[in-house]
Order: sequence, then C-alpha cells, then structure tokens
Amino acid sequence: MEKKITTLGTYTFERAQLIKGILESDGIECFLRNVNLIQGAISSGVKIRISEDNLVRAMKLVEAWLKVESDSVNEELFPPIPKILLPVDFSDYSRKAADLAFEWATVLKAEITLMHSYFDPVLNTLPFSDTYMYDLSLDEMALDLKEQGEKGLLKMKKYMMAKNADSTRNKVVVKSILVKGIAEDEILNISKLYKPTLIIMGSRGKDRKATDLIGSVTAEVIDLAKVPVLAIPEDFPFQGLSSIKNVLYVTNFQDSDFRAIDILEKLLQPIGVKIICAHVGISSKSGWDEVRMTGLKEYLKNKYNETNVVCDLIEHEDFWIGIESYIRNHNISVLCLTTHRRNIISRLLNPSIAKKMLFHSTTPLLVFHA
Repeated sequence: MEKKITTLGTYTFERAQLIKGILESDGIECFLRNVNLIQGAISSGVKIRISEDNLVRAMKLVEAWLKVESDSVNEELFPPIPKILLPVDFSDYSRKAADLAFEWATVLKAEITLMHSYFDPVLNTLPFSDTYMYDLSLDEMALDLKEQGEKGLLKMKKYMMAKNADSTRNKVVVKSILVKGIAEDEILNISKLYKPTLIIMGSRGKDRKATDLIGSVTAEVIDLAKVPVLAIPEDFPFQGLSSIKNVLYVTNFQDSDFRAIDILEKLLQPIGVKIICAHVGISSKSGWDEVRMTGLKEYLKNKYNETNVVCDLIEHEDFWIGIESYIRNHNISVLCLTTHRRNIISRLLNPSIAKKMLFHSTTPLLVFHA
C-alpha cells in the first residue's frame, strides 16, 4: 500500500532547510518542493512534503521549534520612540491604513516604515518531470514585479511626505523597505528585526476574493506576530483620528489582560479616547464575573486615575452577538482583543476569536498577544 504524501507547511528557503534538518534528525523523511534550483537562496514559498503517517509527530516538532525561536526574541514593552510598521499592497485598504497610521504617528511622535513584499514567479517553474523546461520570460516578469513594487513604494512615500508638508503638527519620519517573498512571512521577519510598537494593515488584499478570506495575509500576521496588530477593514469609514471616541477591550480576567491594557493606555492616552474594559458572560455566572470585574475596576482606578478607563459587563449567551450589539449601542470605534498562542493543529481546526472577529466585523480590530 502506497504512503500518502502531504504538505506540512510553506516557508522561505532558509526556514524550510532548518525544519527539514530538524525532522530528519528525528527520523522523519521529508523533501522540499518549489525550490529555485538556479538560485536556491532566494526561494520562498517552499513546501515541505512528508508522509501522512508522520504528520502529527512532525507538527509537534515544528511547533516546539517555533516556540523556542519566538521566545528568543527580546521584546520591549513600549520603546522611547514608538515605531509603526505599515505593510502595503497599494490597494484602497492600504491607503486607508496609511491615513490612520500617519495621524496616529503624529500624535505619538512615532516613525513609520512602509513595507511591500512582492512574489517571484520563478518559484513555481520547476516541474518534476522527464523534461526540464525553464521559461526565460519569467525573469522579465520577476523584474517587472520588483519595478512595480519600487514605484508603488515611492508613490506611497511621496503621499506620506505630502501629508507631512501639510501638517502643522509633529513631522513624521517615513522609511520604506521592499522585500521578495511570501507577504506574511516577510512581515513577521521584518517585525522581529524592526521591533515595531504596532503593525497597522488593511484586512484584505488588492486581489482578495470575497470567498477567500481565511487565507488572508492579515489573519496570518494576527496569529503569529509578537507585537500588537491593528487591522483596518475595507468598509471602515475613516474620518480622521478625532472621530475615534470609544475603544472596547474585551477581557477574560487573565494576567495577559493587564499587560495589554497597559500598552493600550500608552497608545491611546495622547489621543484622549475612552477605553472600555468589558467581559462577555451569561447571567447565571454574572455573580462571579461581577466580583472579578470589581477587582479589575480597583486596579484600573489606582493605576490610571487620571485617564478615561471604565469597566462593564456584557450579559449574553452568544459571544459574537453580545460584542456586535455592544459595538452598535455604545458607538465603539476600535475593538481590542488578546489572542493566545496555540499549536499548529488547533490553528487549523479552530480559528482564534481574533481571526473570527476579523471576518465578522466592520470595526477596526487591535489584537494583542499573551
């Protein structure tokens, strides 16, 4: 009986080689697909193929390696000079995210780094067949994509600098970077090196179809980034930073909430908005929820006495309906959540609350990570 072969994951060439070595050292046979045999070092979108019999064991090994890698990143809670990473694909959603990022940066006295990732079509040109053929026109296509990215970044940077010229407030330092590879991987890689205070990006890409949401770049960044991510929905009517009045942080009374609220207060305090910390629960458990909410109120009162931070309980059996109703009834401008790191299997079978809210709300979503 033949063994079924499946794809463990898609990575950059360097990461695929590392994972391949980890799996083989543990006795798991695997091979790579979509490797650029001419220039292997620039490959991205490389697939690791293994036997289905080894899938669960391989996932555990990769998950353990990713945890060690992420734990080695030295994060600063809130740097002296805030930095905003702004991935763009030159769509209308990117422009909307850029407008919000610029206004926020002027208030925070932060710098902005524009980032664009372009895909190299050469990666998928190497079929495993008896006849090897290489389409030379793809080199020209790759060069054309790079030139388009350079022109798009230059145009976006000029747009931001024009805003600087018109602004009477703090001038924003605007940088840019162009990289080649899979967008979500490169955003995460740049985030580790740049260490931004916040990542701001549109919730859908330029070529994204309405039926193809789960694989969006923003959702993957939300799942895996180590810094807060602000997702701007395509239908969000941004009317200036002054239009943001109320921000809702959904708490589950966990230790990670205190760190998230601390960062949130530092991000929003210069803007002067109202922060509402709310918990969604059913009425049968509201007694215990009220006790914990009272403790949270005391903590917030003692630590943020001069800021506009309040607490509330949302009694509803359905989490989604409760949140959506509260957003409508209380004029919420931004929804904030904390997502917890989950293993590969749970991410595949059960998308996080943050990812679900990303696809079921027209309200900007700010996600923190426990």
